[in-house]
Amino acid sequence: MSVSRRGFVRSVGAGTVGVVSSSFVIGRGREAWAFSPDEQQQAQAQVFDDGFIRISSNENARGPGPSAIQALHRVISPRAGRGYPPDHTNALVDAIATAHGVPAGNVITATGSGPILAGAVHAFCSRERGLVTAAPTYATCESTARGLGYPVSAIRVDAGLALDLDAMADAARGAGLVFFCNPNNPTGTAHPRSEVEAFVRRVKERSPETAILVDEAYIDYAYDASVSTVRALGQELPGVFITRSLSKAHGMAGLRVGYAIGQRETLQKISQAWHLGSMNTLSAAAGVASIEDRAHIADEAAENARVRSFVVSTFREMGYDVPMPHANFVLVDLGRPASWFRDQCSQRKVTVGRDFPPLEQTHSRISFGTMEEMQQAMNVFREVLRA
Repeated sequence: MSVSRRGFVRSVGAGTVGVVSSSFVIGRGREAWAFSPDEQQQAQAQVFDDGFIRISSNENARGPGPSAIQALHRVISPRAGRGYPPDHTNALVDAIATAHGVPAGNVITATGSGPILAGAVHAFCSRERGLVTAAPTYATCESTARGLGYPVSAIRVDAGLALDLDAMADAARGAGLVFFCNPNNPTGTAHPRSEVEAFVRRVKERSPETAILVDEAYIDYAYDASVSTVRALGQELPGVFITRSLSKAHGMAGLRVGYAIGQRETLQKISQAWHLGSMNTLSAAAGVASIEDRAHIADEAAENARVRSFVVSTFREMGYDVPMPHANFVLVDLGRPASWFRDQCSQRKVTVGRDFPPLEQTHSRISFGTMEEMQQAMNVFREVLRA
């Protein structure tokens, strides 16, 4: 990349850097905080501790690109004290709509994609019409449904760690919502657009009232061109929509920006059922700049691919059969409990992913940091696994 993030932050001056922190901090959010109090306490203690390599959450340690950082500096002024509604929020919706070729009315934004996922459960599920999801997959929809007392059908991934499309389609008859994460977190597997489209059409034909959420948070990292967005289905079919997050390739986990694309009526049901958060001026301005900077996202995907190849090849050299993930993390079958591996790594100042039932006795998820972080982390992994 022609301009490094750290170099850019240094170039704008120390005074301003103190205001917006750094790209490192902005690029890291609090994914693990949604789970246990112990994890929350541990994460809080380590968030500013450079002695730890934190690769327990699927964040982007490189942070936002130069254009997003520049946008943040540009809007830090007394004007930021005026914000009802915040500046740039309409521009953010317009930028998303333009990037995806859809009307602005077919876009909703939120403080991360999490509120949209939770809102979808509130909007489409009930005690009579439950949730269909995978196991393991991203847990917001499932935890929301269980908290509300709604039925959940969690379909275990297949032997190749891919979503079991036949079993999920069968379970979807009469369901309120299907959650389809593609690429899937934490397995890193992905289905081609043709397979996702066939699945969606099959579900809608059998169960027209069932809503389908296709979470594409990691799609910028997919290395196979056949793995691509199905946003067109959301324009065609009621109750079908995609979600995206700027926490991954855009490196803005700490700024909390997510969005959904679908038919206006579908999205209105979500926004009316659940509060999606209040976008702030800084996040909106950085979001606009990052969405419009496609060259940066291409660079980021290339850098992630470089780190991914290093991590996967190193694990393979160590004797582990690791598939290449379509994401910024890898799920490795270590043949040991994730809790044991996590504790051993933590003692050596490397934090890795939490348990992911039903694979928690064998598999560990390792998120990607910078190349330098991963080189150090792999040395720790060698030491731990030799023991």
